[in-house]
Amino acid sequence: MTWQPGFCSTSGGCLPDQPHDVLIGLHGLWASRPRSLIARGISAPQWWQRGCDYYHHSDRSPRLSPAMLQRLYHVMPHLKDSLLRHEYDKHVQCFGFDAPAFFDTELRMRRRVLDSAFGRYLIMTARGHTVRHADVIDAFMHAFGTHQSAALQLRCDDSRRGQVVLTQMWITLHTDALSRFPRHGALMNAPIAQDNCPASFRVPGW
Repeated sequence: MTWQPGFCSTSGGCLPDQPHDVLIGLHGLWASRPRSLIARGISAPQWWQRGCDYYHHSDRSPRLSPAMLQRLYHVMPHLKDSLLRHEYDKHVQCFGFDAPAFFDTELRMRRRVLDSAFGRYLIMTARGHTVRHADVIDAFMHAFGTHQSAALQLRCDDSRRGQVVLTQMWITLHTDALSRFPRHGALMNAPIAQDNCPASFRVPGW
């Protein structure tokens, strides 16, 4: 997921038509390496970099209904190059997933975070303040009843104002537990640490 005010405040920024009524946005749902690539010795970082391009590249947009496209358009960052098309090309199309079902799953999982105590903490307590990294992780663990502290990885970047701001929140799940998320047993510690936020950082508002 993205923290939209932070994500859009960094150097790349978002387009002027970015909605400002969304704080917790959607980046994507990223499948793990296929077994065929593991057998070829492709590392996880290599997979993160190229994704489905290991099989073939497609510039096609997913075939989705106008209603689904509008839902995604409302919650995804608006970038110069379509994030939706990029996510579909890199993380979806080579698996043969049903595109409407896949993106509906993404939207429902985002909604579960938004409606959780963790979502309320970010929006009601952390927004507009400098927070401690440890407090954000504690709020996540408490909200979802987990001891998997590395299931949440926070991503920060420098804003155009020179502040270190929260931009993304990556949650790692067991592959067979999407329907259970965020209930007990769905979360797992990320196998490779990618959290780059410092001990304290800003959670900006619009």
